[in-house]
Amino acid sequence: MLRSGSYLVATTLALVIVTVVATGCDTATDRSYKGHGISFHYPKDWEPTVFTGGSAQNARGLWTEAFKPRSSSSKADIIFMSEYRTHVAITERNRATYTAEISSSVSNLATRAGGSLLAGPTMVSMGGLLGYGFRVRTKTRDNLSSESRILLVWNGKDEYYLNCRHENTNRHAADVERACDKIIGSFGLG
Repeated sequence: MLRSGSYLVATTLALVIVTVVATGCDTATDRSYKGHGISFHYPKDWEPTVFTGGSAQNARGLWTEAFKPRSSSSKADIIFMSEYRTHVAITERNRATYTAEISSSVSNLATRAGGSLLAGPTMVSMGGLLGYGFRVRTKTRDNLSSESRILLVWNGKDEYYLNCRHENTNRHAADVERACDKIIGSFGLG
């Protein structure tokens, strides 16, 4: 039995809507980033910015991209992603082996930044890449008390570092967490 043309159009339209909702991309509320071999979506009311804050890092990143909510004047409310070359590739098979070493590094970095490790590591995945998740509390370059959700994931020996940071006591904390979820859920290579 042949289906009518209007039924096929309605079915196709429904499939497109389900696909857009399932992938977490709402074109009315999302912007897209594509560069450095990665892509992801972030909220429409956010904007690219320059990351000027100092950070206690073990190595110099290849690049850093940063985004902030337009409505926030706090320098602590920011999401930034960097890429690093490492000497090891974290995989499903060896991830547990490196857990203590990576956790110790993150804890030391948080301490050097005037804070502490709050939670982690948890085993995470972003765009199919495996790694670790942490929560840390630190002081920003401007001495603001901030909290971050940090993800470290690997593609071979390339490490992607995602830091979703917000001021501890401001109204943008939930916005930063939602934007972080959107980036994590839409992250991809290519």
